[in-house]
Amino acid sequence: MSLEEQKNQVLELTELALEKARALNCDASINVSVGKEYATRFSNSEILQNYVDLRRIMEITVVYNDKQRAASTTNTFTKENIINLVEFLAKVAKTVSPDPAYPGIVKEKQNYSSLKLNDPKASRIDPDYIADRIDATINAGESIDKRIGGVSGNLLFSDGFEYHKSTAGNELFYPSTVIESTININALSGGEESRSNSIFGNRFFDKLPLEKEAEEVAERALRGLNAQSIEPGNYEVILDHQAVSTILFFVGYATSSRLIINRASFLNDRIGQQVFDEDLSLINDPHNPEHLSARPIDDEGLPTTKFPVIEEGILKNYSYSRLDAARLGAKAQGTGFSFMGNAIGFPFAETIQPGDMKVEEMIADIKNGLLVTNLHYTNFVNPPVGSITGMSKDGLFIIKNGEIIGSAKNMRFTDTIPNILKDIDVGKELKQPG
Repeated sequence: MSLEEQKNQVLELTELALEKARALNCDASINVSVGKEYATRFSNSEILQNYVDLRRIMEITVVYNDKQRAASTTNTFTKENIINLVEFLAKVAKTVSPDPAYPGIVKEKQNYSSLKLNDPKASRIDPDYIADRIDATINAGESIDKRIGGVSGNLLFSDGFEYHKSTAGNELFYPSTVIESTININALSGGEESRSNSIFGNRFFDKLPLEKEAEEVAERALRGLNAQSIEPGNYEVILDHQAVSTILFFVGYATSSRLIINRASFLNDRIGQQVFDEDLSLINDPHNPEHLSARPIDDEGLPTTKFPVIEEGILKNYSYSRLDAARLGAKAQGTGFSFMGNAIGFPFAETIQPGDMKVEEMIADIKNGLLVTNLHYTNFVNPPVGSITGMSKDGLFIIKNGEIIGSAKNMRFTDTIPNILKDIDVGKELKQPG
């Protein structure tokens, strides 16, 4: 079935579900995601898997009397299944206890931004073309040095559309392309092994820098050979873009209204306060098509908006679901994110504002420090104070007197996010991990 045929089927099934909800005296809101997905996996410099599949997900939320809600998802796109699911959800919604704060589905007429989020050339891509690019990627990594032991990773390429409609009459259809890739490369020398990786993405296949990333990862793997143990102590640290992304995820999560309500965030009661270094500015930028999480609508049917999260170190906004916003007397800004059948607030298009310094300039300023390219197994230890723990992974380098002099063995850290971000410089060469 072509994507156009898929679209026609989705329109029919969605209208069927809404009609059934109305007949049961309920409101309903429906989100559909359909995509032609290519999955390519390679290991030890060989392609092991290269196939095409179809992803289809329909999320249905049924609301009775504006205060009683039930929701579920399905990937079985048949009339019988959709009708049965709506009937089941209506039955559940009518039996759950009403939530006085729940605002029901979005009933006001909404205006959604028009965004170009798809690769117009995506329909021309096929598994053979992807395989050729992966072969070129493997060759690019291996050509760096004879000590490269193998190139591994994956490429996930989805091209399709998103659709939203509700019984209130709000409706939006938009095409979307998302490409994500991971490259892992190991280097071998005298029985010793070093590894490095990169996670990256793009919306346009021809702009995906596979070969360039493979070369950079191979060079980092080679630099990681002969890793040394380092003494415990205080070190100035440079975080590369993947490590920064990990830290900023926890910052964004701490702005979620769900954590604010549960008093589980280190950012509780901090709006308008200086919580980080003044060089740190974060915005939620869902209308930037270069951001892989860009979208015109959130999972609750509200238009997404661009707004500051952190401005020169000052906390400016939390991210609300509609229910949490109602409970807190705040305004939801289109950051509703479906999570296990419920919506939480989350700034899913979080973007850091670039600074003025190049990486080389940062390294030159450090007398005794470390360059961290990746963090692994990072989790909250004590969310209310922002304490996290994690490990460096596949790329930890020693800086002495403004130069990288070698690599260090991976290590574990435990620190608070406010402490990590209290005295920083932000680089100008920013990347977006996939």
